[in-house]
Parts: sequence; C-alpha cells; structure tokens
Amino acid sequence: MGGILSFVVINIISKMIVNRITQKSMICEIEIFYKGKNKKIKTMIDTGNLLKEPITQKDVIIVEKNSLEDIIEEDFFKNIKNIVKGKFLESNNKKNYSYKFNIIPFSSLGNDNGILIGFKPDYVKIYEDEEKIIKDVFIGIYDGKLTKTNLYTSLIGLNILKEGKNEKKFVKTV
Repeated sequence: MGGILSFVVINIISKMIVNRITQKSMICEIEIFYKGKNKKIKTMIDTGNLLKEPITQKDVIIVEKNSLEDIIEEDFFKNIKNIVKGKFLESNNKKNYSYKFNIIPFSSLGNDNGILIGFKPDYVKIYEDEEKIIKDVFIGIYDGKLTKTNLYTSLIGLNILKEGKNEKKFVKTV
C-alpha cells in the first residue's frame, strides 16, 4: 500500500512541476539599446548558456544576426565573415565604423571551436516578472537561426537573471 501511495504522490508532484515549467515561462522579451537605437526581441531563458566574454568575464546574450538589423548598420553584417578572418573591411569598402566589437570564442555540442562577434550595448531591458535594466552584459551575434519556429531569436542565460538579483547587478527595477 505504501509503495502504491508513494508512486501516486510522486506522479502527481512531477506533473505539477512539468506544468509549471511551460514554454511561456521559458520565453521573455528583452530590449537592446545601442547608440541611440533599440530593438525589442523574444528570448529564451537558456539554463545551458554560460557564455562569457573572455577579457571582462561579462555574461553574453546570444542574438540572431537578423534581429539586430535595426541597431547595427547592414554593411557591417556583409563584412562579418571578413572580420572573423581578421580582415576588418573589404578593400573596396573603407567606411569607418564607430562600433567596438569583441571576438567571443565558444564551444557547444558539435562545435568545439566557434567564434561570435560581440558588442557591449548601452543597456538591456529584461521584461520578465518585472522590468529590469542591466548594463554589464555583451551581445553575441549569431549568424544563423536558433529555432525553426521563430518563437524566439535570442538566448539569455539563467545566470544573468539570477546573478543580477543576488549581486545587485541591475541598475534599476521598475
């Protein structure tokens, strides 16, 4: 009897936990502010995103390249592969960029030696349970799609949300 009762209780508790962790609770919105421009995008809270910018050790939010078109000039994106190869601009394009970009190395399943181009935004607003503003973060530009369904176009690490609350990393809470 005790074994059957324990099985039923554990089964009910596990269903309650799974119902709380729904797709909606894993998706939130962020708004990136950079050089007087801003863009609001859907992001998935990714418990496996522990990526940090190697010099400053600041957390990195991974964002699809297409989501940043309103913030960063289009011709920069045309040269992104040359930038990764060490050629900042093609020889026929001498435009001077005022952006400061960093190289962010990463490894993931199936990709041991990846590189993202990253930049430090002015600040990022996170719309979760409450609106938060965070300044100490980098944006990593991903040249691809994160999901086939387009439900989200960026990944934010859970550590960004947790550390911000514990270390008072957030500038203000509204």
